[in-house]
Amino acid sequence: MLMRKPWYVSISDCLLCALESRFGELRRLGINDVRPFSNLGRVVLDLSPLGRATVFIESFNHLTRYLGMADPHGNEKSMLEKVAGELISRLSLGNDVINYVRLAASANSVDIPMRGYDFSIDDFVRNILEEPTWLGTNPEDLRSRLSHAGSIAYLVDNAGEFQFDLLLIRRLSSMGAKVVVYARSRPYEVDVTYDYVINFARDFEVRALPGNYSAFWYDDVVMELVNYDLVISKGLDNLESFMERKPKLSNVIFLFRAKCPLIAELFGVDKNKPVVSMGLNNSYID
Repeated sequence: MLMRKPWYVSISDCLLCALESRFGELRRLGINDVRPFSNLGRVVLDLSPLGRATVFIESFNHLTRYLGMADPHGNEKSMLEKVAGELISRLSLGNDVINYVRLAASANSVDIPMRGYDFSIDDFVRNILEEPTWLGTNPEDLRSRLSHAGSIAYLVDNAGEFQFDLLLIRRLSSMGAKVVVYARSRPYEVDVTYDYVINFARDFEVRALPGNYSAFWYDDVVMELVNYDLVISKGLDNLESFMERKPKLSNVIFLFRAKCPLIAELFGVDKNKPVVSMGLNNSYID
């Protein structure tokens, strides 16, 4: 894999965010010993020259090794999926694929706490049908693109919102698209993994990523993604990994909430606003 220079939206804010996220995980697990906190702090600082994705992923991997738990968020993921399933039973979306896109973007509120953002089940339920900001596309244009797409790659993200991704994935399949879902092969925070997603794969294909980084991190996977008519990318880690790696892909639709205040400012939207973006403006990644 090619080495690229470190990238952050903001070095100080991103490193503080990594520390707060990992310390928050230790705190929620009831750990009250100073040593794991100081060790994690050193790990984050030692990794910092390698860039945002490496800091976040490898500090999480360090945490799981310290805890002796491959998936410290397993119970949380199950709870989120249950809440989402109950919420879906109360929704009526009709046949318009754009309603499913709106829902998938809005559902991206699920996450572990980060700097400037704390996930709330109540907010998740209350704002599930919030209208997204549209960048580089609009509902009419995207409806046409999706209707004419023969092949679509779908990069999944967090548990809970995955149930809403499934609605969109199945709607796209019913429209005649060949949908291939890419999921991490190993746990990362509250993201769904291949072993979980494969249980739902009745009308779509699932492929396991080589590890627990974003699909955009792996050059071989990026070479696959070039060949799809469209790539639907969910969540902030996929978005920021794209901004860090700068893959030469012009077929990506980003669905996310601007939970990070820096991302909200960069995209010119309110914090925590859902966003549907066709590609990225060069000013976001230069």
